[in-house]
Amino acid sequence: MHDLIIRGGYIVNGTGEKGFIGDIAVDGDKISRIDFMIHEKGLKEIDATGKVVVPGFIDPHVHEEWVCMVDGTYELFLRQGVTTVVNGNCGHSIVPGPVDNVIEYYYGNGLMSQKQREKYKKIFPNWDDYAGYKKAVEEKGININFVTLLGHGTIRWSVMGGAFDRPPTPEEAEKIESIIRHNMKQGAWGISFGLDYVPSRYADMEELVDVAYIIQEYDGVAAAHLRHSIGIKEATEEFIEVGRRSGVKIQVSHLKATCPEAFEAVFNAAGEGMRILADTIPRSTGHCTSKARLIQFIMAVSDELFAEGTEGVKKALNTKEGREIIKKDAYIFAGDKSDKYVILSQDPHLEGRSVKDIAEERGIDADECMLDLIADDNDYVFWLGGPSRADFPDSGHADSIVANPYVCVGTDEIMGDVEDPYDWYELQRRGGFPIFMQMYLSKGIPVEEIVRRNTSMVARHFGIANRGELKNGYYADISVIDIEKYRFPSPKEIDYKKPLTMAEGVDTVIVNGKIAIENGQLKSPYSGRVLNRDIK
Repeated sequence: MHDLIIRGGYIVNGTGEKGFIGDIAVDGDKISRIDFMIHEKGLKEIDATGKVVVPGFIDPHVHEEWVCMVDGTYELFLRQGVTTVVNGNCGHSIVPGPVDNVIEYYYGNGLMSQKQREKYKKIFPNWDDYAGYKKAVEEKGININFVTLLGHGTIRWSVMGGAFDRPPTPEEAEKIESIIRHNMKQGAWGISFGLDYVPSRYADMEELVDVAYIIQEYDGVAAAHLRHSIGIKEATEEFIEVGRRSGVKIQVSHLKATCPEAFEAVFNAAGEGMRILADTIPRSTGHCTSKARLIQFIMAVSDELFAEGTEGVKKALNTKEGREIIKKDAYIFAGDKSDKYVILSQDPHLEGRSVKDIAEERGIDADECMLDLIADDNDYVFWLGGPSRADFPDSGHADSIVANPYVCVGTDEIMGDVEDPYDWYELQRRGGFPIFMQMYLSKGIPVEEIVRRNTSMVARHFGIANRGELKNGYYADISVIDIEKYRFPSPKEIDYKKPLTMAEGVDTVIVNGKIAIENGQLKSPYSGRVLNRDIK
């Protein structure tokens, strides 16, 4: 008698091998047997006839590290068949503590609202390092597994006392190294850089290599949101050079499919023997951003306004000089504003209209119109980029990207505010895995290869032991999927007023041997774990 048997599904084991119809037995938190037919009974049996049974998908690029302190359900990932996520990306970190320090960093970078900042300081448990964070998360409970990176931006900002455009002093560099080593010894998985964001964008090649070399000593992973200001291909090559000089395993984060040459650079680097993967967002809309959150973003990306806080941005909006600073620094001011929309507006006359259209009606410059809208007393949500972002378009991936065996999904789901979903959201990333699956199937990639790229390939790269494959003795992280129904609404189909839309087609999800979704119904056993890198 087994604890659980999944019967009659098309088993795709995650290695890329051809699948077969068979049964899987689970006992405790492990897979105990895989065979064409298991004659023993199960205390619980799941009929997977006509469905594909795969290892739980692994998402290498998310920002869920503190969301669990408010809600550990993670239904949006389970509904895609994801059982493990990699947190701590883009330079944003859960250390060094105390937790108030971490909250201040996230707030300063626009990643927590003022409301969240005040509430979380009251309700979050305290931690000072990775071990303390792991304990806090496990006491809260999570439905999926966490792999957690350290963040260069948070550590640098904490040690240097702010975001400064200079190298760390020898004393500061020593302190940064000490923090990294302390947390790597506790089981953290590596480090991430946010090379478009302050303060990581102030790091030159020497600083990046120095940090990456420390991670290499622990066989960890260095991931990077690239320095896009120098060009996508050039930024990719810059980070590949960090990997080449340091010997560290590297993860190129949310690489933009509009630059096939960048993916080719990843392919060529792997061919040289480098340990490298690239994740990509299969499809993205623009960010839907409340006015208050947008003001924070303007603060976060501005060298001159970062230290002034949101009040400094509000003052800048009311002066000619201040507006020039905002236009110079803020990414939202690129283009003619035809892809910047006002939605969820208190003024019905503005609802669903582009800023360009509003500017023409008012007879003013589109940039000035955008600034006027941000500065006025009304509440709006701005849709920055509209239904299809140019850098992650609805048109799909070039054949050379589809054929690249080192490319996986990284959904980069917006962290937003769990308790206020309209504060900051996006409308396609919550379906990254089914979007990737259907896109790549339509291009002739076998389901076995698509599954490999999003399970065992990622697990092996990060060193996640005994996961990412359906194999005897491996942890029972398993998803049962109806491939024909596995989908997410397109940008044309989705309703921008429904930020919590989720994927369809996942029948059953098992996390560490416990059923998290059964027959499409959420069960929430909170059987996820904060995984440790293998410490030898």
